[in-house]
Amino acid sequence: MAIMGSSKRPVFKPSVYETSRRRRRMPSWLVLLLVGIALGAGGLLFLQASYGPKRLTIQESQKLTDDLASQTMENQRLQTKLEEVTRSRDSQQQQSSQTINQLNSQVASLEKQLAPLKEQINLFARTIPFDARFGPVNINNANFSQEATGGDVAYNALLMQESASRPTFKGFVEFAFEGRHASGRFETITTPPIPVEFGHYDLIHGKADLPDGFVTRRVNAKLLAADGKRQVTLRIFTFK
Repeated sequence: MAIMGSSKRPVFKPSVYETSRRRRRMPSWLVLLLVGIALGAGGLLFLQASYGPKRLTIQESQKLTDDLASQTMENQRLQTKLEEVTRSRDSQQQQSSQTINQLNSQVASLEKQLAPLKEQINLFARTIPFDARFGPVNINNANFSQEATGGDVAYNALLMQESASRPTFKGFVEFAFEGRHASGRFETITTPPIPVEFGHYDLIHGKADLPDGFVTRRVNAKLLAADGKRQVTLRIFTFK
């Protein structure tokens, strides 16, 4: 009887000294993801370094902070100065307004005091005899005063018409001062014409600006027509 070989394959049994675990590989998709993240981060850093805004150093940051603080203090100083100037302006405006009000009150008071004086002058003018020798419209009278050493001459002149019913006269008064300078040189100084307009009479007064040391000997007083050229009358007054 033949011995038949067994058809069963021998079963492999691992040895107690062998390990049964195999090393696992990292998935390829994870590798690609990590590589992509690394490349993206590197590219971002490159763009920031090449084209991005410059990063300030600690010293530059401190300087910028100091400049900002200094500018803030300067703005505060200017704001304080502006407030002081504004207060000063308001105070000056208030003082100016008070001064104007005081001057207006003084003017009103003087006008009130002058009203009776003007009435007295009107009465006096009506009693003054009209000197017809110098024309129907003339310089009826005038007086002049000057320091002995010369210089400016103060004057008062009464302009009159022979009748209060005559039309209003419009023209100019011109003074020509004849005299001598301190050097001995003689000269006639004519002052600018003074515009006048009056009915029956007008009293003008003022001061002629003459050089220092110029002593007046005679004054030629002219009354000119409205054109400033035609002479209406002439009076000559001599200094004593």
